[in-house]
Amino acid sequence: MPKPQKKLADWTLSDAASLWFHFLKRFAWSDTPFGSIETWSLELRRSTAKIMNSPDPRILIFGDQKAIIYNEAFAAVIGSHHPRCLGAPLADLQDDKVFEILWDMSLTAYDNGRGARRMREELLLERGGSKEQTFWNMFLSPLPGFDGYCDSAVGEFTDVTDLVVQAQRRSQGLDILDSLSKVDDLPELWSKILGALDQNAPDISFALVYTAVDHSSFVHSNALPTPNTTPHHDTLQSATSYFVKQYQLSGSMGLSENVLEPTIDLSIAEASTEPSVIDAFREALEKKEIITLSDEALPYELSVEIANSGTVRCASILPISDLDGKPLAFVVLGLDPRRPLTEQMSRFVHCIHEAICKQAILVTLPKEQQKFQRKYEETTMALSTELRLSILKAKKKEEKFLRIAKSAPLGMYLYSPKERTIQVNDAYLKITGTTKEELDKTTALELPWLQTVSEEYMDIAIKEWQHLMTDKTPSAIEYKIRDLADKHTPRWVSATSFPDLDEQGEVYLIHGWLVDISDRLAKDTLLAQRLEDALETKTATEHFLDMVSHEMRNPLSAIFQCSDEILDTINRHKIQPGTPAMTTSQLKSLEDAAHTIALCAQHQNGIFNDILTVSKLDSQLLTIMPEKVRPVDIVQKALKMYAQEAKRSDIVTSIDVQETYTKHIPESVMADPHRLLQIIINLLTNAINHTRSCRERSIVISLSASATEPDDSSSQIVFMPPTPRRTSSPLTPATEQDHFSAAFLNSCSGQDVYLHIAVQDTGCGLSESEMGLLFKRFSQPKTYGQYSGSGLGLFLSKELIELQAGRIGVTSAEGFGTTFSFYIKCRKPIEESPSAPMVTPTSPRIRGHRPRMSRTEAFNDRDLEFTRQSSPVRGLHVLVVEDNPLNQRLVAKQLRSQGCTVHTADHGLDALEFLSKTNITSSNPSGTRLDIVLLDIEMPVMDGLTCIRKIRDSEREGFYTRRVPVIAVTANARDEQMREALEAGMDDVVTKPFRIPELLVRMSEVVSGRVSA
Repeated sequence: MPKPQKKLADWTLSDAASLWFHFLKRFAWSDTPFGSIETWSLELRRSTAKIMNSPDPRILIFGDQKAIIYNEAFAAVIGSHHPRCLGAPLADLQDDKVFEILWDMSLTAYDNGRGARRMREELLLERGGSKEQTFWNMFLSPLPGFDGYCDSAVGEFTDVTDLVVQAQRRSQGLDILDSLSKVDDLPELWSKILGALDQNAPDISFALVYTAVDHSSFVHSNALPTPNTTPHHDTLQSATSYFVKQYQLSGSMGLSENVLEPTIDLSIAEASTEPSVIDAFREALEKKEIITLSDEALPYELSVEIANSGTVRCASILPISDLDGKPLAFVVLGLDPRRPLTEQMSRFVHCIHEAICKQAILVTLPKEQQKFQRKYEETTMALSTELRLSILKAKKKEEKFLRIAKSAPLGMYLYSPKERTIQVNDAYLKITGTTKEELDKTTALELPWLQTVSEEYMDIAIKEWQHLMTDKTPSAIEYKIRDLADKHTPRWVSATSFPDLDEQGEVYLIHGWLVDISDRLAKDTLLAQRLEDALETKTATEHFLDMVSHEMRNPLSAIFQCSDEILDTINRHKIQPGTPAMTTSQLKSLEDAAHTIALCAQHQNGIFNDILTVSKLDSQLLTIMPEKVRPVDIVQKALKMYAQEAKRSDIVTSIDVQETYTKHIPESVMADPHRLLQIIINLLTNAINHTRSCRERSIVISLSASATEPDDSSSQIVFMPPTPRRTSSPLTPATEQDHFSAAFLNSCSGQDVYLHIAVQDTGCGLSESEMGLLFKRFSQPKTYGQYSGSGLGLFLSKELIELQAGRIGVTSAEGFGTTFSFYIKCRKPIEESPSAPMVTPTSPRIRGHRPRMSRTEAFNDRDLEFTRQSSPVRGLHVLVVEDNPLNQRLVAKQLRSQGCTVHTADHGLDALEFLSKTNITSSNPSGTRLDIVLLDIEMPVMDGLTCIRKIRDSEREGFYTRRVPVIAVTANARDEQMREALEAGMDDVVTKPFRIPELLVRMSEVVSGRVSA
């Protein structure tokens, strides 16, 4: 089932889904302090989205000018002030109570940084063409700016009109009941009711009481005069219905009596068609119920103007009778025009009518009957109140339990074995994956809950149930939920049941809860798997350390032996009489020994670099940094680096540039030359190891290209599947395509092209079982040559290729050689105009640091065009700061052999003392000349970082006349260590081991940069 498409929550970015958003997006925000929507910050867009997506009235006060923006619900609150006030400063909107309140609250938010609150604030809103009384809770929350001070605020309005009005009506009803309960006759009753309404009656604008004039004069209901009969006509009273002809005004509230009709005569038939009070009284007497008149049906006498309220638009006529039904009075209530006539309002008027009628009946009874009636009503009221409270408490307890059960994260159930009924909460249904309807269908079964148990746990569940019913003790069981058609993930639950016993000791009810333990079991399984993986990793690490120890000790042993051989040859030459010149064989012996020492050191350096590359891969620090390069030159470089080794083994090496290469790559491509060289070197050294002991010895490196990504069907090589990578964690690697896109994001936007490189040898080949060990960490199919390597070469090659959106494959047959073929994704560079300056690709490299290569990359060939450096500056005056005497002596000796004048220091403090005697100090212009400092980092007394910081501080203080060029020479090869050195003040970083020619080039670059600056 496809997932529903997400919708934008930011209204400024989405299409106008409503008329309100359409209006907002077309509004001239550029004329307001907000500015145009395109210039809004992310925080402002988030704040406006928060208020716009709320269904309740919300407003945002923005900036120092306190400009306002609000949602559609708030626009209904301010009525006709919208849209004039949209985007306007709050200080310009003081003509409405809402904005006056917001201004006062904003002072607290902006000045004190605290929220402001107003509770049950009265507002008159324009609704239906008239003012309506409403009540609101208002809260203004300050929003901090970049400096931490309030620079905007969000206002939240909550309509509490119903709560306030209900509370007022309850209070008013209690006051009316309390006032009426103390009267003894009808005149006092009329006075009390008017007094109670006057003191606490926000729903009532005015009240009138018209009482019957003569109780002995009645007319029959059927004999009432009409406009077609005689105006004055007396009839006999009826035995069933009584109508008093005249009613006199006995009192009023809210209106002056001199503007009211003092007497109303029902025996007069009016010919007018307009609504009248007489007609309303007649209708109330006939129907013996409340008559409510509104709008056009309201008599003009009752449609009066009330100060601060408006014109009354609705009134209720309340007929008051005694126990026999004889009319006693009419109570006329003019309802407040600021409150709509709702069902709650009508119910409140009926409560007033009922209270007046009951008290009127009570006071018209004889005294003794009145006492009895009062006693009866008090007893009834007390019992009714007590019963109501008991029911309310029980209901609250039941509702509370139901709320707890409904919101509980645990599944809860009640099961009656005798009645075979089961009650469960929502969590139970969710955990078991069933519905209430499905559960109800199975209640006739003895155990309806068994339908949720998986088949393999059915017997265990039945045995546990029998144990519960027999032993009558609590039970706990863990089982698997039956698989559903739409859910494939297994779910496990833990059920705990408790039996309730009746008077006979039999189980009549079982209650308990159900807990989903799937996550817990999954975590336990994952923990066990991780423990197993950790043990395997530990074993592999121990194996790796053993291998590294072995690989390190073997070259060291050879280095010692070769160095001893050199010393022995020299000593034998010294003690010979006459010290004749060395023979050709002696020179050959010294040459072989020195060459062996270089190879051993080269091998050790390769192991170190392989370990560093693996560490970077595991830590997600390895990046692709494309440059404009010629792939043919990179292949030539690799072959030239190993030309001597291939020559000694009588291996013929060659390059085969195929037609597809020249077709798709006329000159150069954008690729990472260092990673590509590292891959080729790994495959080339692997081919040399395979081939050197065979009869036929040749290695061919082929280059081709294509515009589309190759597949297995279009190639004779079967490419290895990509390494699986998790994407759920932010710490796991991204996909190869992500690495490729990120690498070329800011460097090149040319067309994609796929570079193919194959390394074919005539070596011994591999069997199928041996091929299965390829591309695995620390795994090798065979051991070739004197040094077997770290077992990381092919593994690293595959990882580096996949980081460049490529794949690698191999084809081999035992005794017939091996071919490793891979492709990577590159891009064609965009040709620039001759006058345009060259833009250096954006790259995360550390300034002055060339990424470390694997194997013999340090032995680069400077004769190749793309790696050629400028000639180093000769005759430099250098200070070498190195605590290791051997390293200090060797570096100084080799620099002197290159024409440099060298001074030495053992630590940072010695270096500072020497610098004070050179010509760069302001106080000693004729001192010792100094051009550059080579500074080690890890030294006693004063380390290199402390020394460089002191040098830069002295420069800022004017102690030195110019900037001192300093290069860090260190074995700290991690990127963060080199970054720390550069941040401390180093001009460049050279990592050990290094070659003197390379060091001279770096020294020249730093010194030349200073001179040119």
